[in-house]
Amino acid sequence: QLFHLPFSAYHTFHVEEKYGFNRTDVKTFIMDLIKSWILIVVIGGPALAVILWLFGKTGDNAWIYCWVTMTLFQFVLMYLAPVVLMPLFNKFEPLEEGELKSSIEDYAHQEGFKMKGIYTMDGSKRSTKSNAFFTGFGRFRRIVLFDTLIEAHSVKELLGVLAHEMGHYKKQHIVKMLVMSVLSSGFMFFLLSLFLENRGLFDAFRMKETSIYARLFCFGFLYSPISLFVSLITNAISRKFEYEAAAYASETPNDSESLVAALKKLVV
Repeated sequence: QLFHLPFSAYHTFHVEEKYGFNRTDVKTFIMDLIKSWILIVVIGGPALAVILWLFGKTGDNAWIYCWVTMTLFQFVLMYLAPVVLMPLFNKFEPLEEGELKSSIEDYAHQEGFKMKGIYTMDGSKRSTKSNAFFTGFGRFRRIVLFDTLIEAHSVKELLGVLAHEMGHYKKQHIVKMLVMSVLSSGFMFFLLSLFLENRGLFDAFRMKETSIYARLFCFGFLYSPISLFVSLITNAISRKFEYEAAAYASETPNDSESLVAALKKLVV
């Protein structure tokens, strides 16, 4: 983390600044780092402790126990993130009454999309870039719009952007990506179980005495190229999903011209 810090600062305050994207000040940059590190300790620490304990106590089937535990942990975080974690970094406020809110509510009703509310997020606090997304599950779903998105687009264009997100929902892309994530983590834990007792791996790092932690550390180096290969597959699938969502968006609001205009602004 410390080694990467100068590169992160350079990217934010030089590269992003150079092209007119950056709005992050030094205080926000530092606070984001501190909050991230605290979350790593509070959430990542116990998760790692559980993994170490399971590999030390459950024998040959440890990778299955770890996979199931981390999958459950992931689901819990998905429910907590919109309510507890995301508000630590950004301010979420209910969208004001008006044409935009009523248009979104009408569109959501038309699509049979149940939600808890429509919110704006202060994305301008860090960048001029914009986005929109759905968060939460079931009746706890929320629609979130960056304030930069609202500033730059008309109501029709915003509906086009939302229709794209609706396409992801209707085509069940979110569920499919979640299943892929669970399967890839299972694959990772299975590979890990094969390498845990590999004496040659420890010899390569000149380790005479090993621990579960040391084995995980060594495996991290080996998994990097495998992770890259897996990411190529998931990125290709993700790209396919993006095209499908765009196709859905061009059909449902019956206003493809507004969608095209919105996409052009987003690209710029």
